[in-house]
Order: sequence, then C-alpha cells, then structure tokens
Amino acid sequence: MELENIIYPGFNKSLSELKAISKIKKKSCEIVDLTEIEWVRDVLKHRIDEIGDFKIKFTKATDEEIQHVSNLVGADIDLEELKNNFHKNKRIIGITSGKGGVGKSTITSLLGIAFDTLGKKVGILDSDIWGYSVPKILGAKFPPIPFNERIFPSRINNLNVISMEYFVKQDEAVIWRGPMLHKAIEQFLFEVLWNDVDVLLIDMPPGTGDVSISLSQFLKYFENIVITTPQTNATIVAERSGIMSKKVNASIIGVIENMSYMEVDGNKIYPFGKDGGKDLSKKLDVPFLGELPLLEDITVSSEGSNLFAFKEKPEFEKILNIANEILKFQPKKKPIDLKIN
Repeated sequence: MELENIIYPGFNKSLSELKAISKIKKKSCEIVDLTEIEWVRDVLKHRIDEIGDFKIKFTKATDEEIQHVSNLVGADIDLEELKNNFHKNKRIIGITSGKGGVGKSTITSLLGIAFDTLGKKVGILDSDIWGYSVPKILGAKFPPIPFNERIFPSRINNLNVISMEYFVKQDEAVIWRGPMLHKAIEQFLFEVLWNDVDVLLIDMPPGTGDVSISLSQFLKYFENIVITTPQTNATIVAERSGIMSKKVNASIIGVIENMSYMEVDGNKIYPFGKDGGKDLSKKLDVPFLGELPLLEDITVSSEGSNLFAFKEKPEFEKILNIANEILKFQPKKKPIDLKIN
C-alpha cells in the first residue's frame, strides 16, 4: 500500500482524498492533524509503520484544509437542510420491542453485520439512552471523533456506531428526563455524520416512551421492525409498540421472534412457548420475518465483545435470510403525523 492510500481514522477517506499528506520523501512525510486527538495520531503512525520506517510530522490544519475536508465528508451541510433531507438516499429502520430482555440490541447488531455482508453501508444508532449495549456487543471501542462541530461515529469492521456509552463514565447512571433525552436524540441523528450510509438501524429503547416519541417527531419517515420472544407477556407489550408505530404512520416491516427454541440432541424444545411472533404479526397485519433460536454462540461472542465471530457459524444464514427479506420490502412512504391520543 502507498502512503497516500492510508485511511484516516474516523473519516473513512484516504490521506490523498483528504489532501492530508504532503512533502513525501523517501523516509519522511507531513500529515495534517485534522482532529488533534492523540489516539488518532497513534493509529495513523501505526498504519504508516506497517508500510515502512517513516519520520512523521503532524501539522495544524488550516481553515482552507478544514473547509475542503468538511465539504468532502458533508460536515458543512446546514443543519436545517440536513433535517429536511435526512431520510434521502438511506433507509432508516427502528428496531423496537415492548419490553427489555428480548435481544433487541443483539438483533440490531446482527442485522448490521448482515447488511454489511450484503454490501450495504451501515450505521447503528444506539438510542437506548439508559440501557446502551451495542458498542460492547460489537467491540466498537474507539470513541467518536469530533470534527468542525460535527461528529464521526465510532467505526468497527465497516459498521458506524454511535451510543451514549461513549459520553458517560462506565459506572454512571443516565438520569435524564424528556427535554434532555430529546436533545440527545437530536444530536445523535443530525450532528453525527450519517450521510455515507445506506441503512441506518436505530436500536430503540423498549416501550413507547420519550425517546420513541422524539424519533417520531424528528424523522419525516422511518420504518420499524418489532422484536418479541414467544411468550404471551412479551407479545402483548410488543403489540403496543407496533400500535404506536401505526399511530405515528411509521411503516412496520415485520416481526422477528427471538429465542424461539433450543436444539438439544437434534430435537427442538420451546422453553418460552411457541408461535408468539407469528400470532403478533397477524394481529399487527405485517409479515413474519423469521425466528431465531436461543444460541450459546451468540451469547459467547456478544459477551466477548466480538459478535462478528458469529458470522462464521452456520446459523448466521438465518440472519442473512431475514436481512434479504427486509431489503425486498418496499416501504409505504408516508409522512409521519404524530397522533398519540
């Protein structure tokens, strides 16, 4: 690889595209310091060291260089213009459930991996402000990068991720009420640079509270997938989440049933009951997208912050099949009209 083709951390562009490298000599070069963040410089040094032993000098970015990069990555787009055209050229899909503990964040992450496998550029917005877990599941440890009053999301194996996890200490609780939650969701949507994604998956908090309402108010149009487990307690509250989607005129793609069964000695057992997801899809009058078994491999890879390892398992084919079904779905695009009562 040539020096000019090295990807600048966070920016997803090469040094040459960003015009961030100059004075290249046999064993030295100058690189524009676009972030003034130490770990970003360290990653760049490491990538350059893999090519050869170069002496690197970082230079402060000029206003002209900042403007060039801003234009290239879309950081100079007016926020009002961005809000008006946010849904353009991307599908925005909320992954929702009625209650916690049904595997919503895991399925969001698995679908992100599947869409990437199918050649789509994927963003994941972890909007579960209190129960954020997507970065841990995926191993997305590098924090977002601020640039020119905008934010590049964290990046892990082609997936772009934003989450409250990057902005609070590990042992802190997020104790926020409506207005602060509303503002956080607005920033996650519009201040983060999502312009280079085909699919934006939003891991929604369970239920029909402030965050769900805020998303409905901010987005002109989005789609939802409802996640449930088979038991009646889960499907009843999941139905409420689906009803809210219909009230705000969001299009429901379908229902996914998680933890549907276990395989023991070649036999399927159903620890949480059977066909709850199919019954829910009939009640909501939407497609049943598929069922996912209760698998130790998913738990192990999630707990190890490496859900990508599950790609190598034969059961990942089920996730790919569901992702393909979602891509086949033609959304009924209609503007959101928030009518909760």
